[in-house]
Amino acid sequence: MLKQELTSRVKSLQDSIISNQLDCYVVATEANIWYLSAVSYHPEERPFFIIVAPGEKPIMVVPFMEEAHLHKTVLDCTIISYWEYPSPKGSNWYEVLDKVINKYKRVGVEPNIPTDMFMKIAAGKAVTIDLVGELRMTKSPYELEAIRKTAAICDTAMASIMSSAYYGASVVESFALSKTVQNDLIRSRDFDPITTSLLTAVWPAPISAMPHSIPGLADKLTKGPNVAMSYFRINGYAAECERTFFLSDPDDEMKTCFNDMMEARNIALKTLKAGVPCSAVDTAAKNLLIKKGYKENLLHRTGHGIGMGNHEQPWLAEGSTDILAENMVVSIEPGIYIGQVGGYRHSDTVLVTKTGYELITKFPTDLAGLIVKSANRMAKLKGSLIRKALKL
Repeated sequence: MLKQELTSRVKSLQDSIISNQLDCYVVATEANIWYLSAVSYHPEERPFFIIVAPGEKPIMVVPFMEEAHLHKTVLDCTIISYWEYPSPKGSNWYEVLDKVINKYKRVGVEPNIPTDMFMKIAAGKAVTIDLVGELRMTKSPYELEAIRKTAAICDTAMASIMSSAYYGASVVESFALSKTVQNDLIRSRDFDPITTSLLTAVWPAPISAMPHSIPGLADKLTKGPNVAMSYFRINGYAAECERTFFLSDPDDEMKTCFNDMMEARNIALKTLKAGVPCSAVDTAAKNLLIKKGYKENLLHRTGHGIGMGNHEQPWLAEGSTDILAENMVVSIEPGIYIGQVGGYRHSDTVLVTKTGYELITKFPTDLAGLIVKSANRMAKLKGSLIRKALKL
C-alpha cells in the first residue's frame, strides 16, 4: 500500500514537471522528502535531496552516514552519497549534486530551499516553483485515513483535558497530558518519534485573548473563557481540535461572544465546498464578526490547510489565491479576542467535499457541554503532585 502510494506521488510530480516545461525537480525540505519517500530524517546541517525527472527513477543525494539505512526505503530509487558536511573539495554535497543535475537544462527547485543551498546549485536555469506543495494540498485515501487516525486521538485528548480541568488547575497539568498520548502510541507500537509531535495545552483566561502567547506553567485556570488545544502530528500526519470552555456559568456577555463565534464558525462551514475560493470562506466569517462589532477583536484568518504539517496550504485568508478542491483538509477557526477577558475560538479539522464538508474532529461544540462543573477530584490530586514535584 505504501509503495503504491509513493509511486503515485512520484508519478504526479513527474507529470507536473512536464506540464511546467522543466527537465527535473530538486526536493530538499524535510517534509517534502518524507512525502515522496516516507524516509524519517531530520537533516540538521547535512543536506538531503531527491531529484525527480520524467521517465527516470528518482535519485537521492544523501550524507554517507545515512546511506545504509536508506536502502530500506520502499521507494524505487537510486542512492548517491557525499562524504560529510563540510567535505574536502570534490566531495561536498553541492559538487555531488551538480554531477546529477548538470545534464538538465531547466531545473525546478523548491521555493523554500535555504538561500545558501540555492546559490550552490549549479544549474543552467534554476526555476523556483512549489510543485510538491501543490500536490500535497489534495489528499489521497491513504492520507485521509492517516489524518482521521490523528483526529480521533485529538478528540480523545480533548476529552482528557476536559476531565482534568478544574477551577485553579495549573497550566502545566494540561501540558502533561500529552505524555499519556505518547505512551499510548508507544504501547501500540505505532510510533515514529521523528514524524510525531504532540501538544496538549490550555490557554487560561484572560491569556486566551493572546493565542500565540505562552502561558506560564503555574498560571491557573479560572471561570473562563479558557481555550483548550490538542494539536498533534502523529506518524507524519496532523490534525487539531480546539475548544473554548468555562469552569463556571458564563455571564451574558461571555455567552454572547461564544454564540457569535459559533455563528461565524457556522457561516464559514456553510461556505466551504469544492470550487469556492479560500478567500471567500475567510471573508464570510470576518464580515459577520465585523458586522457584530468585533472589528478590533479579530487577530487572524479563518483557517489553514492541514496534512503532513499542522499549518500548510491552502490558506483560508482574504489574500489567498487558493481554490478549494475535493479532499483538501483545512481548519475552521474564526476567533474573537477580548482584552482582559479572554478568547473565543473552536478549531476543527475539516474535509472539503464536492458539495460541502465533513468534520473529521468531532468533539462537542455546544456551550452547555463546555461548562465543566465536575469537581474532578482525581485530577486535583494528580495536579497537586505535579505542582509539588515542580515546586510551583
